[in-house]
Amino acid sequence: MEIVVQKLVYGGYGVGEVKGRKFLVRYAAPKELVEVDVLRETRIYTEAVVRKVKIEGEGRRPPPCRYYMQCGGCQWQHIEYDRQLLAKADILLDVLERVGKIKLSSVSGVIASKEEFGYRTRAGFKVKDRQLGFFAWKSKDLVPVEECLLAHPRINQLIPSLKEVAKAVEGLQEIHVLYSPYEDEYLLKLVGVSSLEGQKLKAIKDSLLPKEVVNVGSYVLSEGKPVKASSVGREFTYFRSGKFLLRVSSDSFFQVNYTLYEDFPKLVAEGERVKRVLELHSGVGLFSLWLSENCEFLSGSDASLSAVKDAIYNAKINQISNVSFAHEKAVETLKSHMGEVIDLLVLDPPKEGLSKLDKTFISQNKPERIIYRSSEPTTLARDLNTLTSLGYAIEGVYLVDELPQTFHISAVVKLRLLDALG
Repeated sequence: MEIVVQKLVYGGYGVGEVKGRKFLVRYAAPKELVEVDVLRETRIYTEAVVRKVKIEGEGRRPPPCRYYMQCGGCQWQHIEYDRQLLAKADILLDVLERVGKIKLSSVSGVIASKEEFGYRTRAGFKVKDRQLGFFAWKSKDLVPVEECLLAHPRINQLIPSLKEVAKAVEGLQEIHVLYSPYEDEYLLKLVGVSSLEGQKLKAIKDSLLPKEVVNVGSYVLSEGKPVKASSVGREFTYFRSGKFLLRVSSDSFFQVNYTLYEDFPKLVAEGERVKRVLELHSGVGLFSLWLSENCEFLSGSDASLSAVKDAIYNAKINQISNVSFAHEKAVETLKSHMGEVIDLLVLDPPKEGLSKLDKTFISQNKPERIIYRSSEPTTLARDLNTLTSLGYAIEGVYLVDELPQTFHISAVVKLRLLDALG
């Protein structure tokens, strides 16, 4: 079957139609003619994969990874990076208009990754039958790998050692690697069906791993999330973001793309000086420290105790005194600040978007400015529709490409209360 691919859409597919039937095609490029194999049929669309390219589309290139179209980690390696950025901007604008009824002619700016490969400082390898690799697209089938082109080169240098660990540890399901380019060291999580005692972990660390691995933790999956059982070595490392030094512990989330450790928080923080900032999901303080230079006081909160401890420590070592961090869920933070005057509200909600209380807080407190960080365009569009109905004007929509070669889209949206515009 032949299909003309019209454009790329969210999810990593090219979209086309045959006799009025929508086709979502894996590994397609815009404006090309392809032969496809059908993978599955749904009531709304047919999912297919490119078998042969008859007429090449815009920006198509040979994918550089030898595992491409087997491993499911990347969807767009066959497309030139500048075309990926254009596609992501178009997709973001399309979703904002289609879902949020917000029509914009263009994005306000694009923060591109400084490297399209080798940018990831965090990698989560799968282990199956004592082999190390990644799952195929929408599958639990393991694709064994010798390297990952998205991972930092130093993570790839660790793979032979990780393979030995995969062979040695019974019941191992995943190995999570965090690498610090600043310190040139690694933190490891071994996730399995059962925990490993400290002596066993120490033996693994000493005999199978290089000295640059400063920590190995044993984790057991509970309700789909890894829970720490034991650990050996130092449980944190350090990263650099501009002039700021940040401690990041093994159980704290941190942005994966090291090439954006300065540009991303700088984008969020730039703007006129304000008195009071409230930041939800503040993590280890990456954005908080940058924001602190442009406000009188910042209150941050996060549901992760590990992240909050890191944030408090990071403020201290960077000699920043106009911030505070609380260990609590976003809903608790909003309740405790209800009725206060907040000049700037910084949001980074989960993929589900803003909660009912988030919207209630905004409607009652009316912060003058809002900065909304998002990694889910659909809920972003829905929430921007709500915020504009509450009297906010969109001042800028920025695409941030944290994950080149994938369909994932991050965005920063800056809003201001219309009353504040005079």
